[in-house]
Amino acid sequence: MDTTHGPGPGRMGEPEEPHGVSVPMPHHKVPYVACFLALIVLTVLTVAVALKRFDNEVVNLLIALLIASIKASLVALFFMHLKFEGKLIYLILIVPLCLCVLLICALIPDIVYAMPFDRMAEHPGHLPGQHLPGGGPN
Repeated sequence: MDTTHGPGPGRMGEPEEPHGVSVPMPHHKVPYVACFLALIVLTVLTVAVALKRFDNEVVNLLIALLIASIKASLVALFFMHLKFEGKLIYLILIVPLCLCVLLICALIPDIVYAMPFDRMAEHPGHLPGQHLPGGGPN
């Protein structure tokens, strides 16, 4: 009987590929200083927009939300390293974001039809949705 261990059938002396070799992930260069400076500039811009009030409150709200969204995106992408993650992380991000938008849209009727604060001071015992004395609904 031949007990020598030669190459397997079909291998005919070819070198065997190494098993279990892991290749390290490339290190991403993250521009921390640039992100930090951008966050400082956006914070200064936030204060400037807060001091310079526009006549339309919706414009004030949209500008504030835009700046806050940019700042949150910078923090999430670079400081939390989400920019270098796989595609699944975006699905994990989109589902809660859709839920957040759905909840905000569901609460809009409560906000729109709520009693203004100045009328609540006139009628301290009045609950929203009840008819006010001497006239129509709140």
